[in-house]
Amino acid sequence: MIDRSVFAAEVAQQLDAHTAWDSLHEFRTLHWDGEQLTTGTLAAIAPSVPPDAYPGLMTDVAKGEILKQQEKSEHTLHAFSLMFEAHAVMHDSAQATAEENARFQRDRLERRFHQREDAVEVLGVYLVDIHGRLWTGTKRRDTGKVEQHYYPDPARTPIGGSFIHGLRAVAANTRATLHGLPMPRLP
Repeated sequence: MIDRSVFAAEVAQQLDAHTAWDSLHEFRTLHWDGEQLTTGTLAAIAPSVPPDAYPGLMTDVAKGEILKQQEKSEHTLHAFSLMFEAHAVMHDSAQATAEENARFQRDRLERRFHQREDAVEVLGVYLVDIHGRLWTGTKRRDTGKVEQHYYPDPARTPIGGSFIHGLRAVAANTRATLHGLPMPRLP
């Protein structure tokens, strides 16, 4: 198993390299040659692609990369990352009123955070390896503050959503198809 610091460094590098805001989102296939991690396929995602379509896009790109690896009898594909910009709202539901909680949920479901006065723009990076481990990183546009988190156990990850589920699905398929390891249980 690749040391977790390798993937943490990849998340940090992607956050650091991102200096042009309002840019395309990126999906990457990540390859390990025994010494270094490199990007195989970099798929730029146009703003016209709705977030709900990202898992399908990730699946298509991963399938193509898996087929290339199978043709060459290579097994270097080990992880996938998704970099995206979004608006976030810091919300403490335990401290908020019922009305504030309802507004937060409405705005979240209707993707209206960008219209709120308390929204902050963030860059997010999610990375999942073939063992289901998850690394996350965020960088705030207004302050440049960076945060990273590591979740070694898919069953105990406190965050989810279609992006993470999509990354976990392509990683699990790669694990079984290329590396001959049993398919993990996905949360």
